[in-house]
Amino acid sequence: IDATVKYPEAVELGARYHLGSYDECVPVGERVAPVRSQYCLAQVALDGFRLQQSAGRSDNEPSNGTSLTVRWGVCVPASCSASETARLLAGASGYAVSDAVCQVRSRPSGGYDRLQIVSACVLAVFVLMVVFSTLYDGGGGARSECAPEKRPTAAVLRAFSAVENLRKLAQLSKDDHGLGCINGIKALAMVFILGGHALVFMAGGPLINPAFFREQSRLVQNAFLLNSPLLVDTFLLLSGFLFARLLLLELDKRQGRLNFGLLYLFRYVRLTPAYLAVIALYATWLPRLGDGPLWTERMELEQRRCRQSWWLNVLYVNNYFGTDSVCMFQSWYLATDTQLFLLAPVLLYPMWRYGHRVALLLVGGATGVSIAVPFFVTYVRRLDPTFMVFTDEVHDLQANDYFVNVYGKTHLRATAYLFGLLVGYLVHWMQIKNVRIGRRKLAACWAAATVCGCTAMFSLTAFYTGLGTGNYLHNALYAALHRFGWSLSNGWLVLACVTGHSRTLHRVLSWRAFVPLSRLTYCAYLMNGLVELYLSASRRTPLYASIATLTAESISHMTLTFLLALLLCLMFESPIHGLEKILLSRFRPTHGGPTGSAREPETNSLSTNNTHSTSEEA
Repeated sequence: IDATVKYPEAVELGARYHLGSYDECVPVGERVAPVRSQYCLAQVALDGFRLQQSAGRSDNEPSNGTSLTVRWGVCVPASCSASETARLLAGASGYAVSDAVCQVRSRPSGGYDRLQIVSACVLAVFVLMVVFSTLYDGGGGARSECAPEKRPTAAVLRAFSAVENLRKLAQLSKDDHGLGCINGIKALAMVFILGGHALVFMAGGPLINPAFFREQSRLVQNAFLLNSPLLVDTFLLLSGFLFARLLLLELDKRQGRLNFGLLYLFRYVRLTPAYLAVIALYATWLPRLGDGPLWTERMELEQRRCRQSWWLNVLYVNNYFGTDSVCMFQSWYLATDTQLFLLAPVLLYPMWRYGHRVALLLVGGATGVSIAVPFFVTYVRRLDPTFMVFTDEVHDLQANDYFVNVYGKTHLRATAYLFGLLVGYLVHWMQIKNVRIGRRKLAACWAAATVCGCTAMFSLTAFYTGLGTGNYLHNALYAALHRFGWSLSNGWLVLACVTGHSRTLHRVLSWRAFVPLSRLTYCAYLMNGLVELYLSASRRTPLYASIATLTAESISHMTLTFLLALLLCLMFESPIHGLEKILLSRFRPTHGGPTGSAREPETNSLSTNNTHSTSEEA
């Protein structure tokens, strides 16, 4: 009884989670044999409550008051079913109880299934390879001269060496084309993206004062975090830029003859192993990693989703198919990026072949379509202007209608990538022609870029304050234009830094500390969902939201994400990247034949070593 919530607290502040004492409840069965208890989280409709301030969309919601749905923690004997628990609580409280999720903390009695055993064996193989290769490399074996027929073996072992991969992670590469600044852009964008993810999960999780988020969303200075989805467009733009620039260099070198089949193949090989490793963790061991009041309903749900939809993820079509059971909330990005990557050569080759007029026509037309489509979709379907964070709508992102059906669709996110292709083409042309921009034009471009970027980012506040609420034309205009404005701003930043028109900013963004962070962005993006799920599902007590607590929590989430990203990078991404280089050297033609090089220009802005890959190194 002591572990059960007696009466909900802070309801007038919008608190929806009343968890009781999970740890006091579930160990009872271990301490006192005759009494085996279970923890149940029931869904209860409280009547007659009037909130001091709404945490939802409207100030009148739900303060007009019919009911407020809360989660109520109850400790009952393990023999009670979920439905019996719901009826018991309804009778005791007098409120309507619609559902209950129950769990008992105990050692799994069913052993391990086949998927768990297979995934554990594969992980063990990689761990042993990394350990053995690190010891071998540390002893100088991989570096020592050996017979030619043994060198491939030494190269493979060195690809798995943690010491070697750590060295590469922090190594400054030769920057022949001004790409050092991309490190800073990637690192800073990822930090704010991870901060945005942390805030979304905290907003949708147990809070004492959810109304705090509503209050803060009305302040313009907080738009940078609330509108962090725009920073994902920064990565899409960088992906398009890097692919365009490096592919154009290869087309110049190979006189337009490239094996695009191998280009696609090596991209898939580079991205998929680390991605598949994380999916395997979700689908097998995720529910066994911990416990907590929300553990069963969140972790087991995520496991079911990944077991059902994993194959859609590795085919990179999960943003269009299987959206009712999305595995990994952030996985839409890789699907969108891959689909745009497949389209990019169709635009880039004519741009290279026929010059800048065709380039402007093709990319300009495609960008115009990418602006028009979100406008019409948003207006016709009466949608929000973008993904908006309301505490009662983000407790499960994969069940959020806007997130699943709009947010990750390629035809609604293409603007930034297409603009990146154009920026890549312009940088390539400017570097070949040695084009310089005059001071007046430079100042005008910086002013325009600043206005476009700030307008795109901070005007979202109007929709949180209610100024744009209910006007679907305003929603549609923002949905259509904010990504374009942000792309203009980011595109100019990249162009100015790479072409040497902002040397001070280039030096700042090329700071050495950004290098390892930028190379961990892909693995950080993969691991962040696991961090957020774990921390939200295992939380024992509701969080009191304040600037200080949210900042501290976000920093801890980001730190843990990058630490796990480092492990994933050393275990999977870096070794696979090393093996890919070995395979590429085997495919490399000795005299640059008609099919051109099989070497892949790096195409994904999240991937490890892309910012310093030249056409020779990629």
